[in-house]
Amino acid sequence: MITPRLLFLIPLLLLTALAHATGTHEYGTDEYVTVSAGLSPDGKFAITAHGSSDYDGYRGFHLYLTDAITGRKIGVLKEIVDSLNTNAADFAAKWSSDSQQVTIIYQVGRHVPLKAISYRIAGRHARRIKGPFDVEYDDALGIYWGSPTLGPAPDPKIFGTPLNRN
Repeated sequence: MITPRLLFLIPLLLLTALAHATGTHEYGTDEYVTVSAGLSPDGKFAITAHGSSDYDGYRGFHLYLTDAITGRKIGVLKEIVDSLNTNAADFAAKWSSDSQQVTIIYQVGRHVPLKAISYRIAGRHARRIKGPFDVEYDDALGIYWGSPTLGPAPDPKIFGTPLNRN
């Protein structure tokens, strides 16, 4: 039997479940995880995610342009802010075939358009050329970001030392 108290608790429980449904990752002190399709075609660069090692990884969370050979971060992609998630797999990079441009697609909230930013990679620096701009889920970039079969697969490359999760 559904009581008035149970009717009150059902929405509260649903909201709690939704609040914990974001893709979070707790990062090790020097752990940088490559985002989906984050390795450049020439293998020289990676787009990586890192946050300080607290419960949810939001503190100090940023995406970085990283040297994929040495694992050293080159620079923070400071224009990517207000992301809903901190899990590297929830970001997608779409590189040009010559590795000179990359567009990064990510979520800023539920039921709102995705965001994307395009960068030119020159002189070992990422320079913003467009964005952030809205991307609808059914646009080509939105489909690329969200499709497990058409979109990017997560890159397994991790730089640094992952947090011991045992």
